[in-house]
Amino acid sequence: MPSDPREAALRILQAVDTRSAFSDRLLDSAHKNGGPDPRDRGLLHELVKGTLRWRGRVDAALDARVHIGLQNVQPWIRNILRLGAYQIMFLDRVPAHAAVDEAVKLGHKYGHPGTAGLVNSVLRRLAEEKDTITFPEGDDVASLSVWGSHPEWIVERWLPRFGVTDTRALMLADNRPVATGLRVNRLKGTREELVAKLAEAKIEARLGELSPDIVWVEGTESPGTLEVFTQGWCTAQDESEALVARIVDPQPHERILDLCAAPGGKSTHMAELMGDEGEVWAMERDAHRVTSLEATLARLGEHAIHVVHGDGRTYEFPMPFDRALVDAPCSGFGVLGRRADARWRKGPEIFAELPAVQLELLEAAAHKLIPGGTLVYSVCSFEPEETTDVVDKFLAQNPGFQLASVAGLVPDAVVTPEGYMRVLPHQHGCDGAFAARFKKA
Repeated sequence: MPSDPREAALRILQAVDTRSAFSDRLLDSAHKNGGPDPRDRGLLHELVKGTLRWRGRVDAALDARVHIGLQNVQPWIRNILRLGAYQIMFLDRVPAHAAVDEAVKLGHKYGHPGTAGLVNSVLRRLAEEKDTITFPEGDDVASLSVWGSHPEWIVERWLPRFGVTDTRALMLADNRPVATGLRVNRLKGTREELVAKLAEAKIEARLGELSPDIVWVEGTESPGTLEVFTQGWCTAQDESEALVARIVDPQPHERILDLCAAPGGKSTHMAELMGDEGEVWAMERDAHRVTSLEATLARLGEHAIHVVHGDGRTYEFPMPFDRALVDAPCSGFGVLGRRADARWRKGPEIFAELPAVQLELLEAAAHKLIPGGTLVYSVCSFEPEETTDVVDKFLAQNPGFQLASVAGLVPDAVVTPEGYMRVLPHQHGCDGAFAARFKKA
């Protein structure tokens, strides 16, 4: 990865645009493989995440100034233009002339003199006109898509369900800078002790409002570099995610199944809530993620967790479980703020593909429970096809299970009238999520 943060950002944006790569993984790799100097890492994260969040507005501004249309520009140059335009339009601390000059240098390296000239002329014009740039204020799908920097197909889904005001608020929530959540390892100490340790490192932290286990820190692009992290005092987790283990409500000496465990945030949380006394069987299908999961357990010093490599839909355990969690693969619509690339990488077909897998996993876990056992289904989404629709189908096909309210296990603010947990980014200030709790007869 290049040492220059702008060139490194360009490489990542190009990979996201042309190979549907995951920006978070590439940013993590940049840290591990000698990318930009630590002082430049903040700029790298800002350039990548900001450009992806506001790509809709950036593209609209550029398209009006590229005579052949932005989509007809060669991909490397298109992403150089996006990178430069984001700095000009959104970063006051970067002088416009510097953004243009650096973009032109990249244009020479990744294009040819003609395309570098295009970069120069388009970005100089953008810099001259930036104070007069306006975006559509209409309430139609096309206008809202540009204004809120989300693809039209997503706006089409949200507008009838949430209305104009909440759709705008939800898009803005997805576009705000995201703080890092750190969940205290209760086997090591308390949340207040974690805050004190962070203060010793001159890192200011604030307590989470929904979860009793989370503290928020600003400006920490890579929590893995924190001493409290490497010492096993905490793990990175959003506040909505940290509520799921509370809904499972594991008790000491019970046997728990986590059917989709990697990267391990919920498995380790359940072990901590049990005081590391009992069994948490963490199932993961992907071999690479199994290795990552095992490294997390070693770092946190937890012994109750048993990692199993296999497909939760077909793997047969010889013993039953007291409780099971299915944190299913999903659209990730609740984390579009944290993973801005996903909104540009995914399409509506995911809602035709994923719900069947989610239901299969839920039914597989159901068959592994003891009578009277607890089953929890969760996704980092709030879309009906993979939340309430899956729950309704499961209950219709499994009359031996009843819906149990999550009330009393999580704050009332995130409990729906039906007894589900639903967290919305624009209402609760963290990632979106959904969870349902069932009891087996």
